[in-house]
Amino acid sequence: MTDPWAGVGTVDKVLELRAAETPHAVAFREEACTGRWNSVSWHDFSMRVAKCSCALYAAGLRKGDRLALITPVSLEWELLHYAALAMGAVVVGLDAHDLPERIAIMAEQAEIVAFAISDLRVLSQINADRLAGCRFLLDLGDPQSGGDRPPGIRVLTLPELDAVGASTKRVPEPPTTDDIATIIFTSGTTGAPKGIAYSHGQVCLAIDAISNAFHIVGHNSRLLCWLPLSNLFQRIVNLAGMRSGAATYLLGDPRRVMEVVAMVSPDIFVGVPRFYEKLYDGIRDNISALPPLRRRMVESAWDIGRRASRYRLAELAMPPQLALAHSIADRTVLKRIRSVMGKRLRCMVTGSAPMSQHLLEEFHALGWLVLEAYGLSENVLPMAMNRMDDFRFGTVGRPLPGNQIVAAQDGAIKVRGAGVFSGYLGEDEQPPLDVNGFYLTGDLGRFDADGFLSLTGRSGDVIKTSTGRRVAPAGVEAQLRGVSGIDQAVLFGAGRKCLVAICTCAVGLDETARACLKRALRDQASRIYEHERPTAILLIERPFSIELGELTTNLKVRRAVIETKYATRIADLYARIDELPRAHGDELTVVSCAE
Repeated sequence: MTDPWAGVGTVDKVLELRAAETPHAVAFREEACTGRWNSVSWHDFSMRVAKCSCALYAAGLRKGDRLALITPVSLEWELLHYAALAMGAVVVGLDAHDLPERIAIMAEQAEIVAFAISDLRVLSQINADRLAGCRFLLDLGDPQSGGDRPPGIRVLTLPELDAVGASTKRVPEPPTTDDIATIIFTSGTTGAPKGIAYSHGQVCLAIDAISNAFHIVGHNSRLLCWLPLSNLFQRIVNLAGMRSGAATYLLGDPRRVMEVVAMVSPDIFVGVPRFYEKLYDGIRDNISALPPLRRRMVESAWDIGRRASRYRLAELAMPPQLALAHSIADRTVLKRIRSVMGKRLRCMVTGSAPMSQHLLEEFHALGWLVLEAYGLSENVLPMAMNRMDDFRFGTVGRPLPGNQIVAAQDGAIKVRGAGVFSGYLGEDEQPPLDVNGFYLTGDLGRFDADGFLSLTGRSGDVIKTSTGRRVAPAGVEAQLRGVSGIDQAVLFGAGRKCLVAICTCAVGLDETARACLKRALRDQASRIYEHERPTAILLIERPFSIELGELTTNLKVRRAVIETKYATRIADLYARIDELPRAHGDELTVVSCAE
């Protein structure tokens, strides 16, 4: 019997097959203002997509045109996404929290002809001249939310778009495998964002790769979408969920993720490292607040989990006494802790930045499996990924099928495959390739004997001190972020005799909390290799923010921005290193400042 999914090369075809295979199954659920979660079936959703596709065509969108979506996670996002793809238009996901200047640059680079936006105030901050090519704008927001409509641009609401579509019988021409499906942008940690176009065929390769990596996801599975859909990985996860027939719950306000995750009870949860760090801190805080007897009981159960975890990770049989103790601890304590993420969770996935091995092991001791993955903007396929049945903590897993990955002698990571991009939008210069056609990722890493890939940093971030030492900051920063209460850490020291770091924490610490945090930083720093250890830390009592340009929209630190912004304080830190009294010989100096 022929597999209907074999050789599917366009996203609209994936939706068509899903609607045919499980028409009455739930496609998406979205929370209404009443708190009730409304659902839509695959059949009904596909019908709405077809109508919306015709309406977009009637409004003036054509094959190859670029539609920018600047709106939170929502059913409207998904509807417009699929509708645009079905008619051969190109979807460009932008984040409303990004800086207006960056949004303007990206809109110009991508040659946007239509916007769908939930907050008109985002566009009001952009010079009207830079929106001259816009044919129409879809206003998805609350009419009471404010924001003037840009002058000279046709503005439609979704009901008005539906009315426009009702008057046309024209069915748009479907896309081909080679047609562009989406344009994404690099995070811009080191400069202006760069556009990258991917075809329907490439997106379908990524859908298959994710579906195969998480084969446990099926018709009865649930996924929670809470990361911005301007993030291509979250979009691919949703598409893979469609391929597998899962129901995706759409959460528009990511700040509420812990309010809803237990109710949704996803089978797989996708998050960024900072989410897991906050989850861990929250668990520790809750345990600390327990009465002494209960606190000791929980800590004892967690310690039993740690001992059991070591046997499970080594694939060794537990001694009978430990197996019994773990069974009791899991049933009476650990299972209750895990319930904050729901009762169906099989694994959690993280990427975008390294996660400390200590945290991975602590979660495993609780009974949670967190799998690290590795991806690039320049490759639509995830590069490497740990799987439920094939993982190793401290690595990003083995390469996914479709990727040829090489770690050169100097640690440079290179990749070749059908998912790799062909160049940046609007640039004639070819991407950096070696003589064998491998793309030079700029990442550093190594493979172990079993083919698991470990990342050690970025070649452009490596710090060379005046003593000749070369330090990759990512690992050191991850260790500093492992301190409870630390939000971000950035290491500096190029051309200096020693290293310093900037760490951020919550606003308004009292003297006791500040002293505890400084002590914890000193303890953690003492565990870092001496030549990588910062000599001093500037503790800033506020988190870095996207709005101030310190973080990208996917929460990566803009290192150059931080270094420029705090240049004076970094210089002061170096000036004080030799002047400040050292109570314990070479003890780390921590200087705090509130902003």
